[in-house]
Amino acid sequence: MLKVLGTLARVVFGFVLASIAAGLVTMLFVNTPTEVLAQPVTRLSRTAGETFELALLTATHAAIFALIFTLIAAGLGEIFSIRKLPFYLLCGVVIALLGFAAQYVSEVPGEPTVLNNYALKAFLTTGFFAGFVYWLAAGQFAGRAPYDPAPAPGSGPHSETSPARSASSTRDDEVTATAARTSTNVETPRPIHRTILNRLTFKGTADAQKPVSSEPRETADNSSRPPPTE
Repeated sequence: MLKVLGTLARVVFGFVLASIAAGLVTMLFVNTPTEVLAQPVTRLSRTAGETFELALLTATHAAIFALIFTLIAAGLGEIFSIRKLPFYLLCGVVIALLGFAAQYVSEVPGEPTVLNNYALKAFLTTGFFAGFVYWLAAGQFAGRAPYDPAPAPGSGPHSETSPARSASSTRDDEVTATAARTSTNVETPRPIHRTILNRLTFKGTADAQKPVSSEPRETADNSSRPPPTE
């Protein structure tokens, strides 16, 4: 709910600023800066005040006419998350051309017509600046922010290495792996004297644990006995 209210407030704020910009640009075509500055200094402040009042009045009329069209353009921008400046410039120019056509259709025969190059330039310039001001105030924040996936670890701009550096690191890894395999396969030679001592110790232990045969003992016992008498 708060997001919807924030969107509406932003659209209304942009629409008000665009209408004021349209009124000011229109009045600059009616009372050009050259004509305003050509007046006496004592009348300059009064002329500026009158121009600003007429600009606000023109902005009110422009806002009443462009309200429906602006809501349509703003709705499309919010729904489709359009944040590009050309879209709002085009919408402003199109609305200005619709206003120019409506002004021409509502003319009374016999009165000065709005169908001239100066009036057409005034309407096109007004629509252009109105679209630009709306984009500054609201259009560039329309809809949802574009999705920007988080970069994978090590995939940032600072993680990119040159081909030479990557090749050298690959060779270093291969050398390290070869050295590790060599160190695991090569056995440390055992001292010769320790091997001989181990063999002797093992042989002496085996002789000590060998069972003594009882046959010679029995022979000796039999020889010592006297022969049986008949």
